[in-house]
Amino acid sequence: MRRLLALAAAAVMLAACAGTSRSGRGEPQTAVVRVVTEGGLAAEAAQRGEVPQVSVFGDGRVVVVGPTTLEFPGPALPNLQEFRVTGDGLGKIIDAGRDAGLLDDPPPDYGDPGITDQPTTTVTVRVDGRSRTVDVYALNFSDGVTAAQRENRKRLTNFIELAGDPDALLPAVVPGSTRRYGPAGVAVLVRPSDATTGDARTWPLGDLAGTDCLVLSGNDVTTVLDAARTAHEGDAWQSAGTTYDVVFRPLLPDERTCDDVS
Repeated sequence: MRRLLALAAAAVMLAACAGTSRSGRGEPQTAVVRVVTEGGLAAEAAQRGEVPQVSVFGDGRVVVVGPTTLEFPGPALPNLQEFRVTGDGLGKIIDAGRDAGLLDDPPPDYGDPGITDQPTTTVTVRVDGRSRTVDVYALNFSDGVTAAQRENRKRLTNFIELAGDPDALLPAVVPGSTRRYGPAGVAVLVRPSDATTGDARTWPLGDLAGTDCLVLSGNDVTTVLDAARTAHEGDAWQSAGTTYDVVFRPLLPDERTCDDVS
C-alpha cells in the first residue's frame, strides 16, 4: 500500500510539473529531496558557493555534485551533473526515504560521534505537502555512537547514495538524460580582493563595483560560464580597475535570487 501511495503522489507531481511546462509560466520546480553538506574545515570560498549535494525535483529531474579532481586550487565551477527519473524512479526514491526513517515522527536518533571540525549533512524530504528535515553531524563517522545510531546513519547514507546514483535507479532513469547540468541562471558572489601578486583574470561583464551578489541570466550565463570553466577557486578578477574575489554558484531549477543561495 505504501508503494502505491508513493507512486500516486509522484504521478501527481509529475503531471503538475508537466502542466506548468506546457503553460509556459516558468514556475520554479519543487524539490522533493535535498541533501546539503556544509561546515567543517571546508575552505571559506567553497562554503560561500555551497551547492546541494543532491536535489530531486517533482518532475523527476535529479541534480548532483559529481566527482571533483584533487587539484589545488580546485576549479571555479562545481561539477554538477543531472539525470531524470520516471514516476517509478521518483517513487523508489520516496520509498527509500521512508524506509530510512526520514518521514518518522520523531526522526531517527543519529547520535554524536564526538569528533570536531566535521561538516553537518542536512536532508529534507517533502511528501504530500509536508516537509521533514534531519541534521546529522559527521555523518561519515560512527565511532562513539550506539549500534542503533550507527544503523540509522548507515540507512541515511544509503538513501543519499541511491537518490543521486543513476545506475542504482535503473531501469527508472530516462534514457539519454544523463548530462552536465546546464543552469538557466548563475549567482555571482562578489567581494573586494586583497590579492597583491599574480595575474588577475578579466571580468567579462560590466562593472562589479557596489554589489556583493548578482544573478545572471540569458546570454550572460554563457559568457560567464565560458570564462569560469578555465578558472580556479581563489582566482582574482579585474573589473573597472578593481580586483575582486568571485564565487560562481549555478542556480538550481527552484532558485531565482541571491537569497535562494545565501
